Amino acid sequence: MINTAVSAIDYRVQADAPATQVAIKFWGVRGSVPTPTPAHQRYGGNTVCVEISMGDQHIICDGGTGLISLGYFLSQKEATTQAHMLFTHSQWDRIQGFPFFQPAFNPTNRFSIYGGVAPNGASIKHCLTDQMLKPHFSMPLQHMRAHLDFHTVGEQDRFLIGDVTVETLKINPFSEALGYCLTMQDYKLVYATDTPTKYATPAFLNFVDQADILIYDGTYADLGYLKDGAASSLQNNFSADTADITRIEPWELAVQIAQQAQVKKLVLLHHSPLQDDSTLDQLQSELQDRLPSASIAYEGMEITL
Repeated sequence: MINTAVSAIDYRVQADAPATQVAIKFWGVRGSVPTPTPAHQRYGGNTVCVEISMGDQHIICDGGTGLISLGYFLSQKEATTQAHMLFTHSQWDRIQGFPFFQPAFNPTNRFSIYGGVAPNGASIKHCLTDQMLKPHFSMPLQHMRAHLDFHTVGEQDRFLIGDVTVETLKINPFSEALGYCLTMQDYKLVYATDTPTKYATPAFLNFVDQADILIYDGTYADLGYLKDGAASSLQNNFSADTADITRIEPWELAVQIAQQAQVKKLVLLHHSPLQDDSTLDQLQSELQDRLPSASIAYEGMEITL
């Protein structure tokens, strides 16, 4: 039990409260590769997957290995599943659970799948198809019998999912990652991970302005694997148009963004494989000293509004 994380975000609906309009569950919170070790059990070792319900709409953000557990749950819970899947980008930790997503093999199910264009020009459909081709996988995407609708979205698109308005913003020019802003009635939720760790642009601050929930990449700090040239290129893309935020730790940048944009609740996601439970415990303590309403996401964590 992670007492610090649970106490940081406790928006469970009370008996006399109005019906839940927004519900979020974290099925995977890790970046890069799964970490199924004893030192990573409390926060979880599955890669990124977040389930969101807004009104009548069922939305899944990213398809890391957390998507596998979500798939088992949906298969047991519902005879038929209809959902929308929003992929931020196509790096491995965001798509590696998709080939094992059990509901996609059920012909009664329907999924609308959205994603941007990868750095090599491939669409999200191409990326998901490619990882299931031999020799990478034994069963091609065509064996998925569910109805799959693929949609390529741009960096400043706006579209509807039922009564939910979805807006996109390119948040990382190195990975071509998109952020998604979901609004419904008076609710605003922003899902923005794989974000730059040093800067926030004015466009991004406007994108997250006064969000009820901001799910943000604020813990993945060990970027030493990037070549100097790649890291410099990434920095240069943002340095020309940045907010007044200096070089600081990723979680500190997240706090400054939340404060400057008047975000109500901040949740940090996409933890490094090197960040074990004790490291994240310490980070959680430091985070709450700065912003008591903020929290570090853990696998199985639920938020309701």
